[in-house]
Amino acid sequence: MNRRLLQVVSAAVVTTAFTGAIGMAPAPAHALAPNVSCGTIVSADSTAATRLNQTLTGSLRNAMNSYRVSCARAIVHTVQARGLPNQAAVIAVTTAIVESVLENNPNVLDHTSVGLFQQQDFWGSTANRLNPAWSTNAFLNELLRRYPNGTWASKQIGVVCQAVQRSAYPSRYQPQASDAQKIVDAIITLPDTSNPLTLPAGTLVKGPGRPDVKVIVSGAGIPVTAADVTRDGYDLSRLVTVTDAAFSALPGAPLSGTVVHDQGGGASRYVVVDGAALPITGAEWSAAGYDTRPDMGVPTSWLDSATGNTLSNGLIVMDQAGTDPSRYVMVNGTALPISGAEWSANGYERQTLMGVPGTWLHTQVARPLANKTVVKNISGTDPTVFVMAGGTAVPLSHADYTGMGHDQRPLERVPGTWLTSATGQGAPNPGTLLLSPGDPTVWITVTDGTRKALTEADFGPGKLDFADVIAVPTAFLTALPITT
Repeated sequence: MNRRLLQVVSAAVVTTAFTGAIGMAPAPAHALAPNVSCGTIVSADSTAATRLNQTLTGSLRNAMNSYRVSCARAIVHTVQARGLPNQAAVIAVTTAIVESVLENNPNVLDHTSVGLFQQQDFWGSTANRLNPAWSTNAFLNELLRRYPNGTWASKQIGVVCQAVQRSAYPSRYQPQASDAQKIVDAIITLPDTSNPLTLPAGTLVKGPGRPDVKVIVSGAGIPVTAADVTRDGYDLSRLVTVTDAAFSALPGAPLSGTVVHDQGGGASRYVVVDGAALPITGAEWSAAGYDTRPDMGVPTSWLDSATGNTLSNGLIVMDQAGTDPSRYVMVNGTALPISGAEWSANGYERQTLMGVPGTWLHTQVARPLANKTVVKNISGTDPTVFVMAGGTAVPLSHADYTGMGHDQRPLERVPGTWLTSATGQGAPNPGTLLLSPGDPTVWITVTDGTRKALTEADFGPGKLDFADVIAVPTAFLTALPITT
């Protein structure tokens, strides 16, 4: 440690004895540059500093702050990244306490020394010596060079510090070793702010450069709105600050299979599958084994949105309780059954199979595939393309497919057995709006499989919508009898 820095520290420690905080040393002839950052300061650093100020007894007694903790954290994480034991971190932190009072000091106060370890220019460039990771690694390299094969671990901490630093004041390291141990112990229990998913469920997090807040729930950071804070009882005084990059990278929905409920209250329970919250009935709660899973509270606003989400096309699902042994593939919100032969022949067995509540599943099975969905047999044995109209799969020629604009929609591959059934349904369900090329008349299907012509007066606010009209081949439309 250089003499001038020793004078500054000594003055600071004397002031601490009377005021409980580090005081200002006499100003040098020229203005000192501010300390260099050791990395993002997070809320956990301040909490750790407060606790350490109740236990430290050496030079940093009552002098720890969030900045010094962030510098110690940078040292400890660098040691951990090298795969070295925590004792190596204690040695490095002991050294930094003596050399710089855990401040990344850029000012040259003695010879050419700068940084956490007050390394002189023969260690490296100024920029490198002011880089916490680089300077710590340089310290560790010298430690390992002087004590090969782990022999440093059996030496007194102060002796090792002196061997690396070669200080004019060798006796000053060992008295700080006890505090260094406390600091390292505090840091290794801090949450990993570079990976907020390691934080306990229910932890509120934010990025230092962002106003928004998320709550950690089962592999995700779920947004918490202003309304959620009061309604759901979130305590913003317990926020944990994480890096902006880590905050932005958080997935927006809990892992599939997570059981959730409204943090704001209510008895309803849901299981998250593919970002959607699927309702669980009272009977399914225990019968399907959902009662054995952790039950996580989620923000009301997120849950309201997630209950309206649909599962991704192509996702394979089954009844979680096993009451229904069938397997289904999701297409535009409808669960289409997969026959036993198709299960292996069409590659469904190689995809992830998700269990879902049986009551919800049966509702999706009964739902007709959405109008205008364009489908084709997944097996490839039939090249025909179909468009869905009122539950009926209407075959399209290539000219129909391109001329009616159906080629502008996604082409969904569906089980052939289901497609055969949908093709043979006959007339579309009542209330289906149909139009054929070359005829401006829009038709609506009625209960007996017939069609009825509509006029422009039938459309408008509170009436029918032209956006719901489905273009079908003329031959298909003319096969439906007309009614008045």
